[in-house]
Amino acid sequence: YIILIILGLGLLIFLISNSRSSLNPDDDKTHYFSSDTTNEMCFLYEKAIPSEIAGDTTDAFDREYIEFKMDEDGNVTGIHNIIPFAKNNNYATFFGVTDSTFVNVVATTADEGKTWQEHRLYKIEGDKLLVGYQPVFVPRYLNQHGVYMYEDINKIVFDTDEFFLSQVACESVDKTTVL
Repeated sequence: YIILIILGLGLLIFLISNSRSSLNPDDDKTHYFSSDTTNEMCFLYEKAIPSEIAGDTTDAFDREYIEFKMDEDGNVTGIHNIIPFAKNNNYATFFGVTDSTFVNVVATTADEGKTWQEHRLYKIEGDKLLVGYQPVFVPRYLNQHGVYMYEDINKIVFDTDEFFLSQVACESVDKTTVL
């Protein structure tokens, strides 16, 4: 939980000062992804919809796709697309920071004609990506930059054996199904 608190504070400092992240660029963990200036990681979740629900549809899946682009200083940008079968899609872009385990971002998304920004957390465990969620209601507040932030980042959990995204080669993803 201490790491989450540190990442949360780092994100707030990043937003307020609009400068580099609070992660130390000399820390070896920030260079975990690549020695290149930018590295890309992609994660995909696909669940087939039962035929009794999908009917004659041949491409009946719930999908979730997350793409990270990270630089050697721990800065991250990307997309998070949620594409459920027969429901409204949700597309988000984000920016934030990472320490190679936790990814702490501000996402911009829209639904029903309204656009907003919200705090999102991810955890990378090997070739799996876990999306932070709240097992109980965790209040959010609107900060001075118009971003909905979690009031208590320690209540965000990543424990799940049922839902996670698997790492995939970015070039192998059929972008027509996830963008």
